[in-house]
Amino acid sequence: MTAELPPQYAELAHRIAAIHAEARQYEDIAGVVWQTGQPLVSAVGNLFAAMRFETEVKDGTSYDVCVQLDSSRRLLIVVTGGREAIQRKSPQIARIVQTLQEDAGNQDRVVLAANAFCDTPVPARQDPVAPDALRIIQGLGANFVATSTLLGLWKYGLTDTASAKKSVMRLHAQDGGIFR
Repeated sequence: MTAELPPQYAELAHRIAAIHAEARQYEDIAGVVWQTGQPLVSAVGNLFAAMRFETEVKDGTSYDVCVQLDSSRRLLIVVTGGREAIQRKSPQIARIVQTLQEDAGNQDRVVLAANAFCDTPVPARQDPVAPDALRIIQGLGANFVATSTLLGLWKYGLTDTASAKKSVMRLHAQDGGIFR
C-alpha cells in the first residue's frame, strides 16, 4: 500500500511515529504521580534523565536512583509510593540511614521521593509525610520531596531548563527537610 502513496507519506508516517514515542516518554514520566514499586522507580529515573542529568536506576542497593549532578555531587534517591503518608516507623527511613551509612559520600544528598496517596488526584492529596517522620528525615540531613513536586520541576524544565536544573541543585544543597 505505501508504494502507491506519494513520497510525503513516508515522512509523515515517520513524524507520527516520533510524536507517539515522545508522548510515551511523557506518559512514562507522568507515572511519578500514580505509579508504585518498580514502575515508580523507573519513572523517577526517566524524569531526571529527561532533565539531562546522568541517571542510573540501581538494583540491590539501599537507594533506588542515582543522579549525578556534576563530577563530585550526587542525589541518592530512595523512591516509594503508596496509599498513605510516610510515618516515623516507615521502612524508608531505615533505608535513608542505610544509604547514609553504606553509600553516601560527603558531597552526596540522600533524598526520599514519595508518591504518597497515589490513588488520590494530586490536588486533593494530604501531606505526604507526617511531621514526626519529617523531623527524623531532617535530623539525618536527608531531604523529602513529593513526586508531584518532581513532576512540576520537569514540566518547568520544558520551558526553562536552566532554572529547573537550578532547582534540582537547590534540592541537593538543602540540608535536610521537605523540598517544595
